[in-house]
Amino acid sequence: MTTARTRFAALAGTALIAAGCSTDGSGSEDPELATTQSEVEGVENFYGEFGDYATVTAAIRDGEVAEEDLEHPWVVQQDHVDASAGWDGEPPVYEMTPPAGGDHLSAWQTCDGAVYDGPIVDGNAVHSLEHGAVWLTYDPELVDAPQVAALSEKISGRDYSLMSPYPGQGVAVSLQSWGNRYQTDDAEDPKIDDYLDVYILNEAFNPETMATCSGGLATLAE
Repeated sequence: MTTARTRFAALAGTALIAAGCSTDGSGSEDPELATTQSEVEGVENFYGEFGDYATVTAAIRDGEVAEEDLEHPWVVQQDHVDASAGWDGEPPVYEMTPPAGGDHLSAWQTCDGAVYDGPIVDGNAVHSLEHGAVWLTYDPELVDAPQVAALSEKISGRDYSLMSPYPGQGVAVSLQSWGNRYQTDDAEDPKIDDYLDVYILNEAFNPETMATCSGGLATLAE
């Protein structure tokens, strides 16, 4: 029987090829570099022994593991909480902030290179991550105006990405994609670019392939 670990190894080649690409051509154009760039050092991965979304969902489907037995079950939880008949009107609350996946709201936050000048709703941003986007957040107490402008240039106009301030997050910059996160106290950290190149629309971590980032909400949190 093919195990989850075996499937993860088999997927690695595909994930590596996807890792070096970006939708706007700003990623690596060197095929040899793309196939060797497997991950960004320092990234937190929340899939445990399964490594990625594709592998863990296959393991659940094949009965090798139950959702409740995962260390972070939210990596496979994708319900629209506001579509439930018993919804109390409150947005979802996440075990970590900024969140990097989990049940969310039915409307995604527009993530076609959108730069928001105020905080956005977590539940909408998480829906954007489900579509394969990377969400860059920054703590306005730890990042100055020129640094915000420089970060904005990395995101503005880049499809499947979005950026917003996240007061109180405790680190200068945090990058979230579905099931992964990278945080840094250096707003000029070169790994910010690496994370965007590797994790935007990364096949191994993309719960909804072919989903759009345009046409979502463009509003700020109240």
